[in-house]
Amino acid sequence: MKKLSFFLLTATLFIFIRQADACVGRTLYIGTLNSPHEQLLSEMLSVLINGRTGTTVEIKYYKDIEELYSAIKKNEVGITIENTDRAMEILAMPKEENPEKAYNILKEAFRNNLNLVWLNPFGILPVSEGGKKYYYGPVITADVLANFPALPRVINKLSGVVNEETFLKLVKAVFSGEKPKKVARDFLKARKLI
Repeated sequence: MKKLSFFLLTATLFIFIRQADACVGRTLYIGTLNSPHEQLLSEMLSVLINGRTGTTVEIKYYKDIEELYSAIKKNEVGITIENTDRAMEILAMPKEENPEKAYNILKEAFRNNLNLVWLNPFGILPVSEGGKKYYYGPVITADVLANFPALPRVINKLSGVVNEETFLKLVKAVFSGEKPKKVARDFLKARKLI
């Protein structure tokens, strides 16, 4: 019985050590459009992933959605930030006014049509003050999912941590000249996520 207990304990420790090591020493590329909203969300992802896993994360900014998705298809980018409205346009689907319903439709459609995986959304966030609200969320390639198996658990820690009011304050800080990385880092530290 003691041998079995020792074996199970050793096997469990080995599994956890391997998972914790799964991201270390590699570089992940986040691709995003160059808007304050997406800069901020990308920096949150970057700082969280680096702080939690030790993985080097680089952010690449693109001028338009075609250029971004071309980079994703070429495996130059493994993670992006997407919102439900734009994602419906990408798939040429009719607009869905209910953000939660749109998210559920897109989660399946992105996986089936683009081999991309929507993780848990950051939340329903506004594009601008008083503007429409959409689910924003991280989308990763199936390749990244296979090569970084612990990554979804880390990224999903951002799910629901920012509400509309807080997000608008953070975006205003970026608009007023603060570096998105500093704003993201301060926010994550205040939430005790790093």
